[in-house]
Amino acid sequence: MKRKLYVIALAVLLLLSGCGSGGGAALESHPSAGAPASSAPAATDQDWTGEAGWDGGEDTAAPDVPSGENSSGGSIYQKPGVKIIRQGELNIQTEQFDQSVEALNQLTASCGGYFESASVYGGGSRDANARRRGEYVIRVPAEQYDHFLTSTGQLGYVTSKSESSQDVGERYYDTEARLKTQRTKQERLLALLERAETMEDIIVLENALSEVEYQIEQYSSELNRYDALVGFSTFYVYLNEVGRVTEEVGETASLGQRMAAGVQASFLGLGQGLQDLLIWMSYNLVLVVILAVVIAAGAVAGRRYWKDLRKKKDQE
Repeated sequence: MKRKLYVIALAVLLLLSGCGSGGGAALESHPSAGAPASSAPAATDQDWTGEAGWDGGEDTAAPDVPSGENSSGGSIYQKPGVKIIRQGELNIQTEQFDQSVEALNQLTASCGGYFESASVYGGGSRDANARRRGEYVIRVPAEQYDHFLTSTGQLGYVTSKSESSQDVGERYYDTEARLKTQRTKQERLLALLERAETMEDIIVLENALSEVEYQIEQYSSELNRYDALVGFSTFYVYLNEVGRVTEEVGETASLGQRMAAGVQASFLGLGQGLQDLLIWMSYNLVLVVILAVVIAAGAVAGRRYWKDLRKKKDQE
């Protein structure tokens, strides 16, 4: 009877320690994490000794997070143990949209990456001649990050570029330590379950084991998500089709360069304005014909009026 009460009390304490320590910091700091997972086991778990060998001798402290110092040369992002998520965002203008999309596909394939999502707007059956816009989310291996970033200049004119990185090493190793602790709990609960003799003991131990397995699943998913984000960098590429790629002269350019750019822009604007006028006339051909007839009739009537007026003056 005493042994039965001991086993039940031990299992209940294990279950309470798993449930009462939820909401670990490793998951709270990441809004996309799943259900809140429990933190490391409480100190009371380490004081138990019993038939299953729960002696608290396991060290569950998280390993030292790499300091990020690059003393041996090379990229800090390639150092063993470094957990850094890298992202890049680019806005690119191109006069040849189809060729740029094909070049982007080839660049992604050559880097060993893949498209997480791809969207193209414009250029449909109703607006076949409209300027198109492509939005892409691309994942490439972390070691190909710099190569991909520098090669995007071949797709067109890069109007803007931004980069960001996030060090998740502390959260990663903390989650890893918590996972290790939960697996130790699982092994010892299984050992207790094998020695249980009554149905009450079995039910209590299985409930505690179910809670531990849930925590293991949550921590494993979190680590897998971190590994995916660290192992593959993310690029957000926005490809815009334009009629003409323009490179404006900055304020630091000389007076001659700025004047030359202004004259060139004036001629280009005049040519574009004439094209727009012709396009407008083609879309409003009936109105243009009516206006032309009215103007011609007015010109004829005005000419006759001035001719009659002049003849009258000559007679006088």
